Amino acid sequence: MTDTDKAAGELYELTFYVQRCIRYHMRRTAFFMRWGRFTAFVGVISGSATVTSLLTHAPTYVVTISALLVTVASATDLVVGTGQRAWLHNDLRKRYLDIEAEVLACARPIPDDLMRQLKSRIRRIEADEPPTLPALELLARDDVIRSLYTKEEAAAYLCKLSWFKRTTAHWFDWDTSEA
Repeated sequence: MTDTDKAAGELYELTFYVQRCIRYHMRRTAFFMRWGRFTAFVGVISGSATVTSLLTHAPTYVVTISALLVTVASATDLVVGTGQRAWLHNDLRKRYLDIEAEVLACARPIPDDLMRQLKSRIRRIEADEPPTLPALELLARDDVIRSLYTKEEAAAYLCKLSWFKRTTAHWFDWDTSEA
């Protein structure tokens, strides 16, 4: 393997990693924004005077479920801090986008000192990241693979996650060693 091949492979790995991180944080941002909107919607609807007056004639269990739904949704939103998490992941995504833009603007091959600087910046971003969710990382990886390859070529590289793990990837720290 020549030095040019090694540099090209290193650049490909760096670019792939950065793109995966961008997509991961984009997914997390969207998830927390949707969750925040959902809890706000539940709070507004359940707390409105119309719904409250309709519930006065409803069976006790309906009123109890409605109150419980508002309480659980609001408490989850408060404890998780969906707004702050959405902003954090959006900020991390932007920092990775800055690195990607710098890589795209560089002449080829990228000088070794610049490659070291980029990797150092990535490590500083990683230090600010909350723990990652492996199943969600695999979904972000699949997004990058789909963007780089044709459908037929990508099929050979995509991970095999069950629909349940894909659906709950934002909520649970799944073991993905089999995928």
